[in-house]
Amino acid sequence: MSDICGDYEGKASWPELVGAQGVDAAATIERENPNVSAIILLEGTPVTRDISCTRVRVWVNSNGIIIEIPRIGKDSWPELVGVQGEEAAATIERENPTVSALILLEGSIVLPMFLCTRVYVWVNTNGICVEVPMIG
Repeated sequence: MSDICGDYEGKASWPELVGAQGVDAAATIERENPNVSAIILLEGTPVTRDISCTRVRVWVNSNGIIIEIPRIGKDSWPELVGVQGEEAAATIERENPTVSALILLEGSIVLPMFLCTRVYVWVNTNGICVEVPMIG
């Protein structure tokens, strides 16, 4: 679990629920970790950027199917756009130690594979982060 949540007890992520119905998954999450509340959100719904150690966002598509791994902690960093890439990568890895932040020059070619342990930090030729870093 994230260092931000300290020694908080209980399960922290549910990769096995991707593809499941959101309502059923939310019940599973709350049963497996009674310290959290599972919040079902339609993809694209705006949310606050805070980190809560008692909340799990369950992202679903229009059919109610989970499209991202439900987890405690942070999975995107919009506040890092405009920051030096090295600083952004360090912040990401500090706030979510389950991921590796990789700095890439914008326009670089990458394989279209989703990895829940990776965050791309896209930078311009000046080393400034130019896109919202997010898990994937």
